[in-house]
Amino acid sequence: MMALIEGIPSSLVEEHPVQFLLHLDQIRQKAEQHKLAALHDLSCAFESALQQALQTGSGMVTAKAYLGGMKDALACEPTNREMTEALMANVALRLGGQP
Repeated sequence: MMALIEGIPSSLVEEHPVQFLLHLDQIRQKAEQHKLAALHDLSCAFESALQQALQTGSGMVTAKAYLGGMKDALACEPTNREMTEALMANVALRLGGQP
């Protein structure tokens, strides 16, 4: 999983947004398959945030922030639902959103 995340350069989001979204979808599907809830939820939130960011010209900044959060989520030990929700809230706050 980490290789998939690290294999997506954030610059790809502006150069080839459709290809970037295809890579992101692959990560989401594999995260769901392997029951990596935090990573799955982050990839879903990433996709939503990215569509808005591309319209405002902040796609690369958003991609860097979410890819970093996804790496952090993957590095975590298995957690229960409450810990996953806490992680998601932390990432949302770091990205300037609301939990």
